[in-house]
Amino acid sequence: MVFNITSTVPEIVSKKNLDPEIDAFLKKEKLTLGGKEPFLDERRHHTEVLANVPLSSEQKSVKLIPHIVPGPVGDINVRQYIPSGYGGTALPVLVYIHGGGWTVGSLPEFDGWFRLAAYYGKIQVISLEYRLAPEWRYPVQLNEIKATLEWVYANASTLGVIPSKIALGGDSCGGNMTAVTAQRTLKDPDFKVPIALQCLFYAECKIPFEVPSGSENFNAPYIPTQGVFLFAWHVVPAGKNHVDWDITPLNGENLSKLPPAFFVTCGYDPLRDTGLYYAQKLQKEGVPVEYLHNEDLTHGFLQFTPWSKRALETTIQVAEHIGKKLREE
Repeated sequence: MVFNITSTVPEIVSKKNLDPEIDAFLKKEKLTLGGKEPFLDERRHHTEVLANVPLSSEQKSVKLIPHIVPGPVGDINVRQYIPSGYGGTALPVLVYIHGGGWTVGSLPEFDGWFRLAAYYGKIQVISLEYRLAPEWRYPVQLNEIKATLEWVYANASTLGVIPSKIALGGDSCGGNMTAVTAQRTLKDPDFKVPIALQCLFYAECKIPFEVPSGSENFNAPYIPTQGVFLFAWHVVPAGKNHVDWDITPLNGENLSKLPPAFFVTCGYDPLRDTGLYYAQKLQKEGVPVEYLHNEDLTHGFLQFTPWSKRALETTIQVAEHIGKKLREE
């Protein structure tokens, strides 16, 4: 079953019938995010399981170009994905911020998703290897995202992207930083990059202390609620209030001029209701919002497509939708 994308944000969302293939995969690999493993072991474990996975013919057809982009604290590794058959044609682009609780994750672990997004969305995908916490804390990651967006915008003609069709997206903490960066474009007069669409996949829009999904999914199959607390501890520096809008985008104000937003949430996710509440808030303030809830999927499903037909179907669905939205006039 593939669920429908709606332009009306629901009042509540729930979980039901966890996809058995994802369940079997997570149990077999003992893969968790923010679990009991030390975070350095989690980094290694995720790389071992999720990087260098065999690609489908569709994924192989997507061209990968690596770049080095000057950043605020040093060079940034950036990957550009171009679907086949678009050599001389400028395309919309999804600038993507990968998840992993600011602490885990790398571009190779998300390579399959980037290729699917480019192939089925008929768009370019450009993603950055931002510096991880706790070695690097807020706001380094946000400044690297800004630098990458500015590089894409300034070099649009060379990269073959349409400068008015730049989407910003991310999952988990990447969804958090997508929301924060979108708000930052309204608050920072030096931020000149127009964002046409923001895409938030199971985004952390607040620390889930008080939302129903935080208690309902305290021991979720992939990410437990306690893991979210740990990751917040890693990234938030001493003296920074975690309820500030640039850590908790749900607390942002005067959001009516934000770009249109596309939200994707999952039933088996402690962050589920934080994304729901942020989507509701944006819609109330007049921001165009589209919403997809998958009651049978987990946090992280974009990375689980090699092992779950259900995850693959939804990943293709959202890639096609993003491409369609970016091609609209």
